[in-house]
Amino acid sequence: MTAALAYRIEIGRQTASSDAADNERQLLSLLVRLGMDGASGVCELLFGGPEAPAPQAGDPLRVELDAGDGLRKVFTGTVATVRIDTTGQHVTAYDDLHKLACFETEASYENVDVDFVIKDVLQRAGVAGGRITKGFKLPSYLLTRSPGALRQLLELAGWCGADLFGDNEGRAHFVTPTEQGAAHGFDFATNVLQIEIQATPPIHDSVEVFGEGAAGSQGADKFCWLASDLAGASGQAAIDPQGAVAVGRTGKTPRRLTLGVVRSGEAAQHVAEAQMRALAARWLRGRIEVLGRPGVLPGDRVRLINILPRHAAANLLLGPHSLRVRQVSHVLSRRRGFVTRMEF
Repeated sequence: MTAALAYRIEIGRQTASSDAADNERQLLSLLVRLGMDGASGVCELLFGGPEAPAPQAGDPLRVELDAGDGLRKVFTGTVATVRIDTTGQHVTAYDDLHKLACFETEASYENVDVDFVIKDVLQRAGVAGGRITKGFKLPSYLLTRSPGALRQLLELAGWCGADLFGDNEGRAHFVTPTEQGAAHGFDFATNVLQIEIQATPPIHDSVEVFGEGAAGSQGADKFCWLASDLAGASGQAAIDPQGAVAVGRTGKTPRRLTLGVVRSGEAAQHVAEAQMRALAARWLRGRIEVLGRPGVLPGDRVRLINILPRHAAANLLLGPHSLRVRQVSHVLSRRRGFVTRMEF
């Protein structure tokens, strides 16, 4: 259990709070989950008192948690479903990133960077944008109704080595691992409840990216020409056994990508380097469960303090590779109190 614990939930016109003077609902449990890979943030609430007025789909929802340092917002979204049973009410809400999963639109772009497309799609879908990485130049790009906006943004994210996720304010971010979030330290003896960690070197030690067209050798206006030599629209990057990225070379087991959207050597090199840096950022994978920490968000960095050198995980956790949060869950229950789980 945490030394101090407080919460405040505003759902429609109702308030659930650890402050009895401000409390209108009996909260039994809470789960907030924010993550990468395009999965929208979700909040699941269980209230007692089935006779109380039930929240309605479309109601705004805001959740704040406090582990002793003051209330911190952990979720902003909208109620999606309300299920009523014999003893209580189950409420599920999603953040605005959920809108992308249901959004279809058409658009064409010429001579723009990836970030222009991302910002435009977010604006069309009614999603507030946060940090958006620039990406590479797109001589032309077509956005189609099928397979939907979310899948096409995730495809762009894959090419850029970026991640798409929502934050505690409901804003969407599209950033690479080099754009670091906040740093958090956890004392291994006093804060950490569970840990699972492993090193995961990539199967391919390098990548070769080949574009299409003759823009790399004949000029930007010749991207529609068929090229006899793709060297002018290619890029390479490698990762060594220690996880360091080297630009402009390949290893023994390269992965080869041919992308029609890449039409210059500069763009091909950008994609190749981004691919390897994304793999390097996931050298360590696993999960850690700690006493509640409401300030942790996707994209943040985590390090463990005071881990015993003889612990089997010490070589991994004290090495050069950082832990980058890909998913964070805040769980509040009567049995365990406030717990934060992070996946890497």
